[in-house]
Amino acid sequence: MKVRRVSMFMVAALLAVTCATPPRDRDEDGVKAPVARYSSEAGSTPVGVIPDASLRDNARGRDVSLSIDYPIAAGPHPLIVFSHGFGATGRQYVGLSSHWASNGYIVIKPTHAGDSNVRLADITPSSFSDRVADIKFVLDSLPALQQKYPELQGKIDTAKIGVAGHSLGALTAMMIGGLRVYPGPKSYADPRVKAVIAMSPQGPRESWGLTKESWSELRGPAMFMTGDRDKGIDDTETPEWRREAFELSPAGDKWLVFIQGAGHLAFTGRLGVMPAEERRETGPVLTDTTGNPFNPPSPTSPDQRRPQAMGDPVRATSGTIKAISLAFWDAYVRGDTAGREFLDKAGERSGVEVKRK
Repeated sequence: MKVRRVSMFMVAALLAVTCATPPRDRDEDGVKAPVARYSSEAGSTPVGVIPDASLRDNARGRDVSLSIDYPIAAGPHPLIVFSHGFGATGRQYVGLSSHWASNGYIVIKPTHAGDSNVRLADITPSSFSDRVADIKFVLDSLPALQQKYPELQGKIDTAKIGVAGHSLGALTAMMIGGLRVYPGPKSYADPRVKAVIAMSPQGPRESWGLTKESWSELRGPAMFMTGDRDKGIDDTETPEWRREAFELSPAGDKWLVFIQGAGHLAFTGRLGVMPAEERRETGPVLTDTTGNPFNPPSPTSPDQRRPQAMGDPVRATSGTIKAISLAFWDAYVRGDTAGREFLDKAGERSGVEVKRK
């Protein structure tokens, strides 16, 4: 029988690999000083991890693998469902999921097994259906999940749900939020979801069924996060193209966060841009030894060095992503005014552009 590992210390060990942060400061008596909620440092809530959860989707005849970060403290806690990028898995993006969990959110990261059945170059609108179905299945299965994993019982606040994603996962999140895919158009909007965050979002792309009208029904709160080095699989996927997701969405609680120096991998805990060889890749994207969803970049390129070599810029970029995304969840999922107040001033951070409409 597979043994589930649940440990509040696991997150710290994983973070040391992907996106370590310096230890908290202490006062003269050796007592840890309070940490601001919207910072790069972990919150005060101990975190448990279920890295190998799964549920059976009888309707589709398949098992859905899940990685779950959750606060040890008694609930209920708001829920975030995170959709990974193409070729990645639900066990990745630990820096984000553990950070949100340490600040009082349950984070469920399904693995989209359907990615293995299609080449990146052959993606069509029909390729997205399994991804969206995975998210909806998770939301449908919250009672069963809590029954199967007792450590989650009473922990999930089903009235406070957000969905986030990176890269192709950003498209998944936007579809859950109301983005329509043509022809049709077909809507996958889920009213249970209060807000979405799209990290490295897509703009119009006809071959994927994304037109300038696709965003017209994305009416709920949404945050679009990208950067000036956020290039994608070909030369059409520029940072300017990614900004169009915000520009084409209807006004009302829409936020654009544009981070100087952030490349496509910044949301995985790395600073570099997508390596050129991966941008030409037509098959499934591989993972490197740290679990990131792309091949290890060449160490000879300064734009593609590992985070150990980049040091503080990685922590600074990651800290910005963590702080602003947490404030958005607090504002629109938890309903806290402090989150909105932080967002209103987030554009004052060095190297960060924030727009709201």
